[in-house]
Amino acid sequence: MTLEEVVIAKLQQLSEGERQKLLTLIDAWIEQHRATDVKDIQQAIAAVQSTWATVTLDQKTLRWVAEDKELEYELG
Repeated sequence: MTLEEVVIAKLQQLSEGERQKLLTLIDAWIEQHRATDVKDIQQAIAAVQSTWATVTLDQKTLRWVAEDKELEYELG
């Protein structure tokens, strides 16, 4: 049996009321983790944005960066 089949078999052993309680708990757990994921992403973005630095490039590297059409960068 796959893990999914084992979980389904276990769920089928529960009464309808117990199954509904468990599904409600699982829904709450999923929502909690979605909210945490969004918060984690926002914190990561803020950390990266607060650590931007200026890098001085030599002429050869600067020309290579300027000529590479696939690179994305901001001039500023």
